[in-house]
Amino acid sequence: MSLTKSNDILGMDLTGEGGAKLGTVRETFIDLASGQIGYLIVEAPGLLGGSGKYHPVPWPRVRFDPVAKTFQADISKEQFKGSPSYDRTQLANRDYAWDELSERYFNAAKADVGD
Repeated sequence: MSLTKSNDILGMDLTGEGGAKLGTVRETFIDLASGQIGYLIVEAPGLLGGSGKYHPVPWPRVRFDPVAKTFQADISKEQFKGSPSYDRTQLANRDYAWDELSERYFNAAKADVGD
């Protein structure tokens, strides 16, 4: 079993197709029923650091590269930019249904690349 502290995940990069940096992991959401990570919350880069917009990326869509010490997703930078994004207040409010919208978006993106 390979274990890591949740705090060690925070600040890691998420890269996409061709190694393009998509953003930085700022939070994780855990499914308490299964004990599994449900989403990585990734902040897209902005001109002066972070953008303040957070993209929930479903856990099954990412993999960890232990050599590069980054998470990777098989999506383009353009697909990531088009993914649902939220501010912190919206992420804390279940009425936004951000998890369902993100799941639908990333499943459609996965189908577009033929997985």
